[in-house]
Amino acid sequence: MQTKKADIQKTILEVAKKLLLEYGYQKTSMRAIAKEANVTLSNIYNYFKNKDEILEVILRPVLKDMEQLFKRYNDPYYITTNWVEVDDISEIDEFKEHVKFIIMYQKEFDLLLHKCSGSKYENIKDYFIDRYTESSRNYLQLMKDKYPQVNKEISDFFLHTTAAWWIQIVSEIVSHHLNKEEILQFLKEYMTFGSGGWQRLMNL
Repeated sequence: MQTKKADIQKTILEVAKKLLLEYGYQKTSMRAIAKEANVTLSNIYNYFKNKDEILEVILRPVLKDMEQLFKRYNDPYYITTNWVEVDDISEIDEFKEHVKFIIMYQKEFDLLLHKCSGSKYENIKDYFIDRYTESSRNYLQLMKDKYPQVNKEISDFFLHTTAAWWIQIVSEIVSHHLNKEEILQFLKEYMTFGSGGWQRLMNL
């Protein structure tokens, strides 16, 4: 019985994710989810109290991992100049993590960044930009502490703008449904391009 309940819950989430990606949050109803999942409208409320809870459960893994990612980039392991020293930017761990993360959560990012109007996540882009800006500011200070020659006097608006640029890049990747090879190629090009500028700005 417990297994059957878990299976029904899984089906509801899979169906809801499909409908939300196709129609968006505002145009997806609990009635439509129930019908597609082959459960009665009254029964679906035994699993989820409303559409917001369904959306929250679908997005919980990507949001949790995003928070871990923000914290990890201020970890001493990442306070290094290896991204300056390598010939191929795709060899560094940060590059590999970004690629893996985007590929793993392509649909969730598409949902978060493009389909959540009307939900509590409709301003998630602003939240991500603020978190990336904060993470970048902390990273510069930690780099300065470890490498005294580093220039950390980079304007908050520049950090904000580069954070917004990165979120827009993720948005473009998922909205154009790039495959793994295309994502790898693009991110290698982007990070190679960006690392040169950061190297000059940070005096590395």
